[in-house]
Amino acid sequence: MLESKACGVVGLVLILTGLSGCSVFSKDPDPREYMSRVKVGMTREDVEDSLGPPDGNWGPWHSQCTEYAFRDHGADRWSVYYNNQHRVVYTEHAACNVNRAKEVGLR
Repeated sequence: MLESKACGVVGLVLILTGLSGCSVFSKDPDPREYMSRVKVGMTREDVEDSLGPPDGNWGPWHSQCTEYAFRDHGADRWSVYYNNQHRVVYTEHAACNVNRAKEVGLR
């Protein structure tokens, strides 16, 4: 009887330890850390290899801007603007927009 209680307690401790370890992975990523990997001149393929597929695209035919969403169910948006050779020309902490595309020479 005592042996089964000890096993139950040990099992409960292991489960709780495992669950507390999972909470480390459930935190939202730090967007600045991820976006610091993106450099002007990188190809779109390089960006997607580093950050994964974008959460949104904007632009005619081939996307000139992609968005990455972080924190609070994607409320924190970062954008990556590409030229017609699919190379990064600009990044910012905001959603893609036409005015910024004009400023960086894409429209």
